[in-house]
Amino acid sequence: MLNVRMGPGTEYPVIDHFAPDARGLQQVTCVPLLKAEYYFKMTEAEIDALPPSWCLMQSADWRIEGWVAQRYLTADHNMQMHAGDEVQDVVEAAELLVQQLYSDHLRAMSDGSTSPLDPARAGDFFTAPLAAKMAREGLQADPLFDAQDAEITDLHVARDAEQPMFRGLVTVNVDFRNFGHPRRAVVLLRSEDGAPQVIRIEHENWSFE
Repeated sequence: MLNVRMGPGTEYPVIDHFAPDARGLQQVTCVPLLKAEYYFKMTEAEIDALPPSWCLMQSADWRIEGWVAQRYLTADHNMQMHAGDEVQDVVEAAELLVQQLYSDHLRAMSDGSTSPLDPARAGDFFTAPLAAKMAREGLQADPLFDAQDAEITDLHVARDAEQPMFRGLVTVNVDFRNFGHPRRAVVLLRSEDGAPQVIRIEHENWSFE
């Protein structure tokens, strides 16, 4: 049995267990939190010196939730082999959703139509908690283009070629030029009942989540 703890470390009490053959677990987050903007600035020595990783996991039925040592986790490769077509469909749907997200936002910037960042439409693209946060707190900068002012050209949206889906998360890269300067946004999506939704957008120096 795999111990499920109250916090990310052996100093926290065990509150539940996962069976050794448990499948379909959902990864909420892991610590240390290695976002792209931090990871690519670190040396290999700095990465190796980080403490062991712990992940906050949920059972497929949501009955068990807690922290487990990441070294005991492996991707559900067998499930993906048997559901290869389904995984491919989710990845393609995620890519199409991000394409629509960016194209609709560009259209709204040019003709004043309702942006997908508007609370009235955000739920079509973002997870419910993130859409609620957008409605509650508003936006200080454009989370799609990492800018308050934008002149966008050469927009290209494509799934991550090396690892489009890992542990239930789909990665879609968005490359563009803003006032002629090359930029990339990394969009992470999670599939909810086969329908992908955006959970985070990573830029060079910050993340929208």
